[in-house]
Amino acid sequence: MKVKATDEFKKRGKHPKELAFIPEAGYEFEVSEERFEVLHGKNKDKVVYVQAIEIETAKKETKTEKAVKKTIKKKK
Repeated sequence: MKVKATDEFKKRGKHPKELAFIPEAGYEFEVSEERFEVLHGKNKDKVVYVQAIEIETAKKETKTEKAVKKTIKKKK
């Protein structure tokens, strides 16, 4: 899942374990859905560190084909 960092990382002087630096507000990076829940407020500080940009969902596209009946006339 792609997320955008808020300014909370800079305010608190913390960095996410996915990055080796403190991201600026607006910095985009990838996290898992479980990690997103933690960074989005389910942490001990109850602070929102990231915002979701793109939620990956599995989309199944079904392709339907119509059967075309062909008739062939026999020659006499």
